[in-house]
Amino acid sequence: MTRIFLWIIFALICEVGFAGNTGTVTDGQIIMSLQSDADTLAFVDYVKKNGQNPKSFMLDKLANHKLVIYGESHKRKASWDLMKSIIKDPSFSKKTGIVFLEMPSDCQVKMDSFFANKTMDKEILLDILRSVQIEGWDDRGMYEFVIDLWSLDKGLAENEKIKVVLVDIPRPYYSLKTKEEFDNYFNKLPDRNQQIADVIEESMISCKDKRSGLFIVGFGHTLKSVVEIAGRPYVSAGVQLKKRFSDQGVYIAFAHTAIEDNVGNLGGLICNGIFDYAFKQNGNNPTAFNLASSPFGKKRFDAVMGLDSLEGIGNYENYFDGYIFLMPLKDEGPKYLLSELITEDFIQELRRRASIFGNDNWRVYGVKAINITMEDVQAYYQKTAQSKYWGKLNVN
Repeated sequence: MTRIFLWIIFALICEVGFAGNTGTVTDGQIIMSLQSDADTLAFVDYVKKNGQNPKSFMLDKLANHKLVIYGESHKRKASWDLMKSIIKDPSFSKKTGIVFLEMPSDCQVKMDSFFANKTMDKEILLDILRSVQIEGWDDRGMYEFVIDLWSLDKGLAENEKIKVVLVDIPRPYYSLKTKEEFDNYFNKLPDRNQQIADVIEESMISCKDKRSGLFIVGFGHTLKSVVEIAGRPYVSAGVQLKKRFSDQGVYIAFAHTAIEDNVGNLGGLICNGIFDYAFKQNGNNPTAFNLASSPFGKKRFDAVMGLDSLEGIGNYENYFDGYIFLMPLKDEGPKYLLSELITEDFIQELRRRASIFGNDNWRVYGVKAINITMEDVQAYYQKTAQSKYWGKLNVN
């Protein structure tokens, strides 16, 4: 079971970040002031002179790079709103012919079926999402994004159709019937980043379409430098894809976050609030810019704490090519969750998965999965709806 637990931990790591250590904690809140170094003016000046509208910025990158990778924090409405605005732009389908998503590759047939249908069958998509993680994947933004892609695709000429490719490791939860089968399968999992890079490379090489590709994925998979986690090298999909398609061929953009660990604990603001201060001085307008040769790019990377670089580098420009600010973190609402994912049938499936997982203490939606009820899930969603995405991060 040790390897299974390590796999789960690494999956969580790639969805968020690691604990930071900035800010003052008072009554459960992290109180931060938007303060900066003496060179704050350089950050503000750079944003004002070089910042672009994020949608236009991403569309430009798609027009000039073979593959554009967008590193996200999951279940974040503002982030998916940006992605949806990009695909709805009339120029998108002329620039981009393939979209890669962080969903299990063994669900590709189902996704193809979803797009082949003349009428939308949302249950197919919901069923795919129930296989993304052992507890399902209630990311409403991802769900809406795929639905918008379906609607877009139906109105496109045949030579402008967009292919959706699922890149993550297979997770055949429905077909696993015993604890032994579960253990045998997850003890032999391939490396997730290797799998992701292989699927993307094969898809792009075999595709006759010369338009670019867009890959949306948790930012832990996008780091373009090798790092060390718990004494072991972590070679992200971003590192591998840069090597396979060249540094110029692949562009990696990162969406501004707070520092967060893999269980949701907040560590404060990136670079002690310097970035947030610069964005505030720019009117907190959504903005995007290149990191190379910028004051932002020269700051030590701290969105993912606890990493040791294996290549002797550690600045933002060494980990990402572009930076995107969506909105002030304090203004973001709750996690954008898909309550429709949970049905009475799936409640029973969660209990069954808990039994073959073999851990009676495994918790989902705030309770032990082995005894979960619909009332438990509803209580979880009600509680989540009353919180902020960034929790108790209080920015002065």
